[in-house]
Amino acid sequence: MSTSSAIKRALVGRPIATAEEEQERLSKKLALPVFSADAISSTAYATEEILLALVLAGSMALHYSIYISLAVAALLGIVALSYQQTVHAYPSGGGSYIVSRENLGLTPGLVAAASLMVDYVMTVAVSTASGVAAVYSAFPSVYHYRVYVCIGVILLVALANLRGVRESGSLFALPTYLFVLLCGGLVIVGLVRWALGDLPVQFHSAPIEATRDLTLFLILRAFAGGCSAMTGTEAISNAVPAFKPPESRNAGMTLGIMAGVLAFLLIGVTALSQIIHVFPTVNGSDTVLSQVARAVYGNKTVLYYALQIATMAILFLGANTSYAGFPRLSSVLARDGLLPRQFMNRGDRLVFSNGIIGLTVAAIVVIVVFKGQTHSMIPLYAVGVFLSFTLSQSGMVIHWFKLKSSGWRQRALMNGVGAILTAVVSVVIVLVKFVHGAFLVVVAVPILVGIFYAVRRHYDRVAAVLEPQNMMELEELGRVALSRPRTTVVLFVAQVNSLTARSLSLARALAPDDVHAVTVSSDPERLARLQDTWARMNIDLPLEVVESPFREFIKPAVAYVRSLKPGPDHTVTVVIPEFVVEHWYETLLHNQDALRLKGALYVVPWVVVINIPLHISAARTGETPD
Repeated sequence: MSTSSAIKRALVGRPIATAEEEQERLSKKLALPVFSADAISSTAYATEEILLALVLAGSMALHYSIYISLAVAALLGIVALSYQQTVHAYPSGGGSYIVSRENLGLTPGLVAAASLMVDYVMTVAVSTASGVAAVYSAFPSVYHYRVYVCIGVILLVALANLRGVRESGSLFALPTYLFVLLCGGLVIVGLVRWALGDLPVQFHSAPIEATRDLTLFLILRAFAGGCSAMTGTEAISNAVPAFKPPESRNAGMTLGIMAGVLAFLLIGVTALSQIIHVFPTVNGSDTVLSQVARAVYGNKTVLYYALQIATMAILFLGANTSYAGFPRLSSVLARDGLLPRQFMNRGDRLVFSNGIIGLTVAAIVVIVVFKGQTHSMIPLYAVGVFLSFTLSQSGMVIHWFKLKSSGWRQRALMNGVGAILTAVVSVVIVLVKFVHGAFLVVVAVPILVGIFYAVRRHYDRVAAVLEPQNMMELEELGRVALSRPRTTVVLFVAQVNSLTARSLSLARALAPDDVHAVTVSSDPERLARLQDTWARMNIDLPLEVVESPFREFIKPAVAYVRSLKPGPDHTVTVVIPEFVVEHWYETLLHNQDALRLKGALYVVPWVVVINIPLHISAARTGETPD
């Protein structure tokens, strides 16, 4: 095993056979942390986003936060019920893209896909940055290194996902359940202490002065911030095939559990922040959840630090939800010819490795551009996901009208209500966040849709050339396969050795009467030595000379090949001898003329290139064929 293979095995693990795929599927207890961490982790910042909007109207406006969190929870329930129907109607996965494409058309489907892809990238960036914020809330010195910490965490999460879905689920299960336990305990203990009159309330020296009037627009802005809690809700519908059988039932139950846990934590943390009189900090140096935990669990207690660490962990796992959804969505788009085919390929561990790598690169770019500041990235967050919600639920309404199965009217009504509500929220989010950065998403989605169509046009053009369209074309292909086209063979000679002799032998076998041995010369003395050696070989083939006054090789060689100008049913075959070194780093010691010549000749339509390799390691041990 080579050094690179050994390193890969150590990092990623042993290859998994296709026959083992079902064993890699997830049970409900492992699927919850894999596919729901994003939604559940939003408890750490959704309340803060609500308060950051309301505090502009002064500290007295903060009491509206509980009503906004209740509205978000109600919307979450409706969307979760709607997606449960999607899970059962489309058990093959694909989520919003598949539903929208099949029921509304290709363009709405691509809009849904592009919106989700943007949201998946932002989920990784926001979750990671928010997780790091939980760290520097407890350890302020980390603040100045937040970008580097974010990048390191993203790389670790990506590596865990490259090891496989089941393994990443096992790895991330404990932190998720620990957060649910500690944050749920925070809500219960806090409310019990409040009921008993034992919960400390913060008394601020002065109330926050209002900088804006409390308007409907401001309340809608707070609601839009709270709706960031709903990102990741669709991840389960995208990945139904990843569940153990019965897939749809297990996915639907996991979705219901996720929605219930999230609603409880969101409402509970928001209620406690109002009871304790928590104010959001301007620079996010101490999060709302951290302040609530100090009041309930005590400042610098074991439970406080445990919650901060669990919060950090689940926020990092929130990024993992995107790693479960983005690669699968990319693979479906690639299968439909809308993304490069490489996104369809599964790696050694039965995961879509190229999708994981693409998501990682995109998320790191976002982190660097926005300097790891959660609040700076939130305006770009949740814009796309609600558009995909709307398209998906609208598609489900059409689906039920087409199917008209038992109870279809009730199902269509449920999805219709979900479509209307999420459409309203989509408009609200775009309006209130547009000038704060949401316009970037509005621009990015059409660009991605344009890329999808461009990729599809390319594949359609290639298919039109490569794939026979009818029986007549198949018959013509048969005639071509049985024909014996004429070829002119060109062999470029730099020196005479065993590799040159083998290459010349093959060239004469391909075209006994039409072989050109050519050397490109810029050194008269070297040319004279080569011609003398060539003459001593006693073969009936002249060595043609192409002069290179500017000491180039590639341009004169390609010009010579082009000068042959073969006619119809006549190709030029260029035989390129090259030696293969023993170690990859030894290639740096050679000029790679053979590789560059191949690249230059690929653009000439009527040229065929044949490589004749000589492996140095085999030649040293006498394994080279005669």
